[in-house]
Amino acid sequence: MSPIAKAAGRLTAALLGAGLLLGLHSVSAEVQPPAAALSAPADPAALAPAGPVILPPAPLEPPGATQTLRLASGAELWTIPYAALQQFVADGKFTDRRLLQLAANSGWPDDQLRAALAKPYAVGLVPLANFLYSPAGVAFLQQQTQAFRPLLARGRDLRVEGLRAAILRNAKGGTISSMGILRELPTTLVVELGGSPTQRCSSLPCENPQQCTSTLSWWVFLPACLQAAATNAPLPTGAP
Repeated sequence: MSPIAKAAGRLTAALLGAGLLLGLHSVSAEVQPPAAALSAPADPAALAPAGPVILPPAPLEPPGATQTLRLASGAELWTIPYAALQQFVADGKFTDRRLLQLAANSGWPDDQLRAALAKPYAVGLVPLANFLYSPAGVAFLQQQTQAFRPLLARGRDLRVEGLRAAILRNAKGGTISSMGILRELPTTLVVELGGSPTQRCSSLPCENPQQCTSTLSWWVFLPACLQAAATNAPLPTGAP
């Protein structure tokens, strides 16, 4: 088993048993917000729908056609085509120099990174949606989107909604993965490399400091955290 897979396994066990970062407590069905997360919006109606609210899927082009990972460094804005990520995962070849830089700065060997990007995590769509629409889930999404540029529409920042919709669209088949979530992201979401640091959803120790802060390391841990959170998601109010 690769170090990333072992780390993801330890992460899931830690989240389920000790409440690391997500505050998941085995003695309570309540999911508490992360200690370091931003405050959740004050409007309760925005946080507690009557049931899971799943945004309709956005029209998608064939893989690699238009989907990209968009990043910004200072005044420079650049994109990594999804097809380049697919190629890297499939055979380890780099067809995009920016992806080569991200992988080199990830803190992980390429073979382990490729396996982690493609690794599927089984999830239930309803429990996952219950978590992502709960106050704890909103706080988690706020934390996980700090490194994205604000996504404004009619005066509202839609970073949380954009990531949540991508996660739930990917989860419709019963599994999620880093590549699957990325495939569903709105192309208007931009990772700001020079802004707030990426918040990897794990407090497990890092063998290499880059494993704690790099964009790709953050991305490969996201589905493992979501799987653990969905497993412990509270039932909606009024459920039997």
